[in-house]
Amino acid sequence: MYHLGHNTFSKQVHAIHARLKSERGSVSLLIIGLFMVLFTTTIVLTDISSIYLAKRSLILTTEAAVQRGMKNLDASQYYSGEYNLTEMLGTAAGRGQKDPGIPIDCGAGKRDVEEVIFNWQTRGDSYNRGNINGVSLDSFECDGFQIYITSSAVANIPIPIPFTNIESVQIRTHAGAVGERAKSNNYSGLDIG
Repeated sequence: MYHLGHNTFSKQVHAIHARLKSERGSVSLLIIGLFMVLFTTTIVLTDISSIYLAKRSLILTTEAAVQRGMKNLDASQYYSGEYNLTEMLGTAAGRGQKDPGIPIDCGAGKRDVEEVIFNWQTRGDSYNRGNINGVSLDSFECDGFQIYITSSAVANIPIPIPFTNIESVQIRTHAGAVGERAKSNNYSGLDIG
């Protein structure tokens, strides 16, 4: 039977202990760890910027839809209170009506809002971002002088984050507009300036 002496065994244990205490190769582990952190950060930042751009695109579409809906003048309401001599004198004396704004035809406004959102979806990738789909009009509110809408969409994540099941994100936005008359020197049909 082969027997190692205490001295030889001790030398082997000492050599193994010295090898384990050695810092050789620790830089490689740090570099690999740093690479993993940078790679994960790049993936997350790519996804965040993609979602941000999709949200910005949805905001622009919603604002365009509101502006298009605001252009529908309710002509019968707008011209119903044409000025007469009594109203002109009251306005000149400072007792005139307060201007509520420009009246909007809410039915025509809603049709235009829906048309803008539909056209935005069907125009193709040159008009909208490729990672956004399912744009919908969630709510439409119109009181005759202002329009407020809420829309939503689904933004697809370009690089799914490892160990998560997140492949898309629901995004929402809202916009509103009020029609206002321009400041003018034309009071009651008389241009004074």
